[in-house]
Amino acid sequence: MSKCIVLFASANKNGFTKQLTDCFLSEYNGTVNFYNMYEENFAPCTGCGYCTKHGKCHIDDMNDILKDIFSSDFVIFASPVYNYTFPAPMKAFSDRLQLLFDKEKTACDRKGFLLASCGKSGKFSVDVMQKQCDIAFCELSCKNCGNFFFINTDKRSALQQDEIRKVKELAKEFFNKAF
Repeated sequence: MSKCIVLFASANKNGFTKQLTDCFLSEYNGTVNFYNMYEENFAPCTGCGYCTKHGKCHIDDMNDILKDIFSSDFVIFASPVYNYTFPAPMKAFSDRLQLLFDKEKTACDRKGFLLASCGKSGKFSVDVMQKQCDIAFCELSCKNCGNFFFINTDKRSALQQDEIRKVKELAKEFFNKAF
């Protein structure tokens, strides 16, 4: 059975990002390991250089999640947009991937997808978050297979039927299509 890791970065456990994530996962029938980045509380990278010299971080708070990611088939970043990028807990996780930067990358043996909710519309937020995902997915040996941005959430309360249909179509393609 396949395994999916969700890195959920919303302080609002039942908000737009959760709606989007639940809709996407409704098309998946494997094992899901859900990590709430606000509960994980990863320490920020201090740029000490320890990982470059020793091949691992001197802070061991990410060992379990990385082991889980590297044994998965799918990785989903689910996040609201805060100031054009990820909220601080997801950014701390992403920054800590520095420990993988100098390691030789394996072939992309897992697939990644970005789900994001955004209070306003704007191509700039999409571009910034997608670029950050490209880098993070590369470090995690993931093939970035796409994104869905749920925009203008400041002006509404839920996904619309056409968006639900689109999210489910993207999920079916993501979980079922070989790459």
